[in-house]
Amino acid sequence: MIKVKEKIILDQKHQEIITSLDDKLEYLTNQNKLLKKKLKEAVSKIKRIETLEKHHLKNNGDLRVELTKLEKEKNTLKKDIEILREGNEALGIYRQN
Repeated sequence: MIKVKEKIILDQKHQEIITSLDDKLEYLTNQNKLLKKKLKEAVSKIKRIETLEKHHLKNNGDLRVELTKLEKEKNTLKKDIEILREGNEALGIYRQN
């Protein structure tokens, strides 16, 4: 049978273990809250980046369409200039510098 003195010592050791575990549990709970907060912030940032990426892709597409249109217009103008130049040469009209 356990003596009273030994039981008291065991109870004190158990209490120290329980206190230590409570401290660890509180620390881990706080760490968990902090990590959840950081995860939420990271998810929010990722969503913002995804939205920016969608806008970026749309703008790039719009710019490519506009660039293609301008290149066609440039080529048309070059052809028009060449036709005018040939017409002027045929008429004997030359540019004076």
